[in-house]
Amino acid sequence: MKRPRYFCEHCGLEVRKNARVCPRCGRFFSSVKCPRCGYAGQAEDFDAGCPVCGYAEAANAAPDPIRPPPVAAPPPPRWSYALAALVLAALVFLLYQAVK
Repeated sequence: MKRPRYFCEHCGLEVRKNARVCPRCGRFFSSVKCPRCGYAGQAEDFDAGCPVCGYAEAANAAPDPIRPPPVAAPPPPRWSYALAALVLAALVFLLYQAVK
């Protein structure tokens, strides 16, 4: 039988069976959670897989990799700043003419 492996569900780092805190992300572990059905219990409950749904890979497989954050949108083109400054200057000019 393979040795059970345990992973942080937040960052995916493999941790010791009795770990209470993830050394990478610092999250606390209160229980072990099945990736299929969501059952949460003590680590010993999962020695032969999930006791509820029987998911045997829960103790032996790495979780799905965490998706990287979405890529930020590129900044607007430089000409758009000049256009915004021109529109703002025109509005200030019109406001100044209206006050006169």
